[in-house]
Amino acid sequence: MKYVNFKSVKICNFLSIGKVPIEINFQTGLNVITGVNKDKEDRRNGVGKSTIADAIHFAIFGETIREVSKDFIVNSINKKNTYVELHFTINENNKNNNYKIVRKLKPTKCYLLVNDVDVTESTIPNTSKKIKNILNCSPEVFQNCVIMSLNATLPFMAQKKVEKRKFIEGILNLEIFSDMLLSARSEYNEVQKKYEHITKDFDHANNIFKLLEEQKNKILINITEQKAKIKERVKTINEDIEINTVKIKPINRELYNKSKTKLDSIKNKLIKIQAQLSSASTKTTQHETEITFYKKQITSIGTDKDACPICLRQITNKDRSRIKEEKNKIKKDIDNCEQDIKSLQHQQKEIINLKESNLSAELQLNEYISTIKTVHNNNKLTATYINNLKTDLNRNKKELQSIAEKETNLEIKELDHKLKIKLKEVQELEEGSNNIHLDLAILEAVKYILSEEGVKSFIVKKILDVLNNRLLFYLQKMDANCVCKFNEYFEEEIVNEKNQECSYFNFSGAERKNIDLAILFTFMDMRRLQGDVAYNLLMFDELLDSSLDEKGVELVLTILKDRVDNHKESIYIISHRKESVKAATGEVVVLEKKNSITTRVDLSTNST
Repeated sequence: MKYVNFKSVKICNFLSIGKVPIEINFQTGLNVITGVNKDKEDRRNGVGKSTIADAIHFAIFGETIREVSKDFIVNSINKKNTYVELHFTINENNKNNNYKIVRKLKPTKCYLLVNDVDVTESTIPNTSKKIKNILNCSPEVFQNCVIMSLNATLPFMAQKKVEKRKFIEGILNLEIFSDMLLSARSEYNEVQKKYEHITKDFDHANNIFKLLEEQKNKILINITEQKAKIKERVKTINEDIEINTVKIKPINRELYNKSKTKLDSIKNKLIKIQAQLSSASTKTTQHETEITFYKKQITSIGTDKDACPICLRQITNKDRSRIKEEKNKIKKDIDNCEQDIKSLQHQQKEIINLKESNLSAELQLNEYISTIKTVHNNNKLTATYINNLKTDLNRNKKELQSIAEKETNLEIKELDHKLKIKLKEVQELEEGSNNIHLDLAILEAVKYILSEEGVKSFIVKKILDVLNNRLLFYLQKMDANCVCKFNEYFEEEIVNEKNQECSYFNFSGAERKNIDLAILFTFMDMRRLQGDVAYNLLMFDELLDSSLDEKGVELVLTILKDRVDNHKESIYIISHRKESVKAATGEVVVLEKKNSITTRVDLSTNST
């Protein structure tokens, strides 16, 4: 059992606390933290009472309960040198050690001392992790078992199912099984990957072994077949050479050259003929253009009226005679153009006939030349093919000779050596695969044991009666009008005074507060009963300022006083109600806020 006794806290430049430090030496008993806000007359809120709880939480975890940004944790007036110093002792196995945590902002520092020896880690996160391990507590458990800000944090029963389960496992120290399950799953996945890898290696090696065996058998079978096949190929190649030698045809090179010369001559003629055709076509187009022009002139010369429509002069017989002569002249020009066109068309027909004649001759020569080229190419391909056949023939003869001289026993010995090595590898991989498969089976069993249905469920069932009995005890102590219990999966069942099953949210605010406090006290007891760690400090923020009535406050105070008597705990109630001071059996810490700075004052000097 580890006993954690918080001794004192010293706070400076933290939130509303200024450069004058506030120091509290934790005392056994029921203590009250209250105060007054001088900046707002007759107001007791906003004094900085909750700052004490935030400072303790900050010293341990590096963050406040209200999750204030670090930039706003530093006092807004002094803006530097934030300092929280927390002293506590731990008694474990009859050995007592003194601890001091110093956490600063601007500059940011964190120190951990054990028996005045600096054991600070190299980084702040590592030091914070070390502190949490020493106190054996997470922020969630700390906020529900040591410092409880009842109105600033979400009540346990209002949390999501996953968050509830995680918290209860933390209270009952069952998270180790979840961690072990995650570790087992991770190891299972790693072993599964190894198994898949070694199985692939085994299949690969086994396939190679089979391939080598097949290769050896093929060699033994094929050796006798190769000679016969090669001899058959030699015979086929010789026959193919004889057949293709006959296919080579002679070519009349002189006739081929004359045909090429004549073809070039015809091509030149065709070029000239095409030029003549183009010239005749151009001239025809010119004459047709002239005819069109002359016809437009005829239509535009003269008029049938007595006066000229343009100059309005009277048209005489002489004018009419001249117009007629001019039109006759133009008509004659048109006739001449039409005669020229007919002559050109006659020439074009003769040129076209000549062109067709030459094209026919060109086609015949091209066909002849193409045939000769085809024969030449075929001869060339045949000759190349024959050379390839001869090369292949020589290669087959050498291969036949090589097979005849080959020491097949040597190759078989090499294969036998490879087979021996590969067989050993296959056997080793098979043995390794079987061992890993056995490990997988064991890990599968371990996963089940560590699962919700395994050892965790067994342990929970063992302690569930204790948890539910403690919860029933506190519900009765709080005079609650319901009964609440948890099953092995930490699912709650609430039954009201009418023996009807209902939801947490069916109750009023005060009724829910009774349930919240009963659960809170139960978890604190379970933490202690687990034999893991016990804390001497309990801090309740606004416990008596909530929706509890006078009777509810009286019942809660009775429970707290019993805890002081039974466990010698230092219980601090943060409250802004004046009458809360009457509940104190220990000290009353009075805070005063003036000019936005919170300081500690004597009870006698305050109107509390």
